[in-house]
Amino acid sequence: MSSLSAHIPAVVLDWAGTMVDHGCRAPVAALQTVLGRHGLAISAAEARVGMGRPKRDHLRALLATLGAEEATDELYPELERAIFGELEGHAGLIVGAREFAAWLAENGVKIGTSTGYSRDMMQIVATAAARQGYAPDTVITPDDVPAGRPAPHMIYANALRLNARPLWALVKIGDTPSDIAEGRNAGTWTVGLALSGNALGLSAAEAAALSGEERTQRETTARASLREAGADYVVDSVADCPEVLAEISGRLAAGERPRV
Repeated sequence: MSSLSAHIPAVVLDWAGTMVDHGCRAPVAALQTVLGRHGLAISAAEARVGMGRPKRDHLRALLATLGAEEATDELYPELERAIFGELEGHAGLIVGAREFAAWLAENGVKIGTSTGYSRDMMQIVATAAARQGYAPDTVITPDDVPAGRPAPHMIYANALRLNARPLWALVKIGDTPSDIAEGRNAGTWTVGLALSGNALGLSAAEAAALSGEERTQRETTARASLREAGADYVVDSVADCPEVLAEISGRLAAGERPRV
């Protein structure tokens, strides 16, 4: 057992915006397409509010802001079809993701996952990720538990399947306030990713094209959103997480616990 795994038995990673789909673009594109088709045009920023929840819950919340919550049951099947159409094209691993997963494995830390995608959606994403060299130990979806984010049940399910305990030694890593809420509700450490996913909301190419002043402003806003959600740490992407996990391991060794 490595010194890291002696203190951190497992991490629970998000998928889109964390390990795949830089900018978390697949669900945004699907939401904009479906709602626009029904005369309910929304911006990408509006589509990102509430990201990370189960997709039906996310849709219901968006429709409520538009005064059309009653249309959820009608539009959700259409949204599902639109998401399925986007997944394969947005399943590329984020830079540093494969290396981070390999580092965790080398250090004996088990890799759990949680998501806002359904089980059928995740079959597509996980299969595409495996072709690229990323295959976590568990894939838990909202379909597998009584409630998705911000409820802690997917983390509980990961802990059970991985035989990883105690919960205060686990680390939840994700790119949305919903990820952070999930981790805090489960009593784990939480790490927010500011630049690879929903918080910044840009592809790698789009982010690189920003002017210096605009980039600084948007990155500052992205980091602030995750700190305000209560993240214990906020970094740019999973490429920055080994150093964070080493620090958490040291804090655990010193008897510290995550805040709740």
